[in-house]
Amino acid sequence: TFVSVACTIAATQGYGALVGAVIVGGLIEGVLGLFARWWRRIITPIVAAVVVTSIGFSLLGVGAASFGGGSGAEDFGSATNLILGTVSLLACLAFQGLAKGATKQLSVLFGLIVGYLVAIPLGKVDFSGFASAQLFSLPGVLPVTPEFNLGAIVSVTLIFLVSATETIGDTSALTMVGLNREVKEKELSGSIACDGFVSSLSACFGCLPITSFSQNVGLVAMTKIVNRHALATGAVFLVFCGLLPKLAALISIMPQSVLGGAAVMMFSSIVISGIQLITKEPLTARNITIVSTALGLGYGIGANGAVIAGLPEAVQLIFGGSGIVPAAILAIVLNIVIPREKEA
Repeated sequence: TFVSVACTIAATQGYGALVGAVIVGGLIEGVLGLFARWWRRIITPIVAAVVVTSIGFSLLGVGAASFGGGSGAEDFGSATNLILGTVSLLACLAFQGLAKGATKQLSVLFGLIVGYLVAIPLGKVDFSGFASAQLFSLPGVLPVTPEFNLGAIVSVTLIFLVSATETIGDTSALTMVGLNREVKEKELSGSIACDGFVSSLSACFGCLPITSFSQNVGLVAMTKIVNRHALATGAVFLVFCGLLPKLAALISIMPQSVLGGAAVMMFSSIVISGIQLITKEPLTARNITIVSTALGLGYGIGANGAVIAGLPEAVQLIFGGSGIVPAAILAIVLNIVIPREKEA
């Protein structure tokens, strides 16, 4: 969401201006997150269902691209990549079918490990990055001096608001597919505030904004793991990857096709979860109109940015980067303006 704006600001005004804009924009989003009561009112079950479905649709292409070796790869679609993706996928399916009880939740990890090991003798794992990586590294505080440019701040803050919409969708989707209930006000508040405040903290280390990761919705849909201690363990592991570059390199050199083999199954499960949420609600004429219009027009335009190429850049930034945001916004608007059916 932030890439195009960040590239423009860094190229024209310098990286310091981008860092300053992220610090201010993150604080603004964080404060808005503390007042999530208004956000909570507009995320009705049918809106959440639209968002979950659009998240799933948006990730199908991502999973398929990874399966082929990753977008832009020189050997994209090669037989080797397709074999590795298939091996990873079959390993996930086999483990899912043969494992019992809680161990079924390890199917994705098992598939990744098997695919990784098969990729090594095929020459698809490049260990040069591992060999050159440092053993230990600490992040630097304010490696770039922040500059506070009003134009950059306005642009980045606008994208933070767009990102907050997707964060609302991700959080709503996670509670739906993981806990079978609607999201609570404090959960929405926490996720939006965290998105903003942690992004500001990230900028103090010279980094870009931190945003919610829609791909994790698929993992939760498959495993049903939403335990905060398990999630915190994952966060600690990522911190160790940052402090131990060799560990990070060992993970990052995993071939995209191996990751894609597991991803195609995870991402498809989000679409299924979205369909289940849609059919869970009464299929009234009103709900059908909201879902069909939001997905058909909202997601359709977002997934095909060329449709709005003639509109102002600000509109393109909001609606052209992802199908999730326009679908969510349109579902929210329609849910407000379309009268509810009177009960018989």
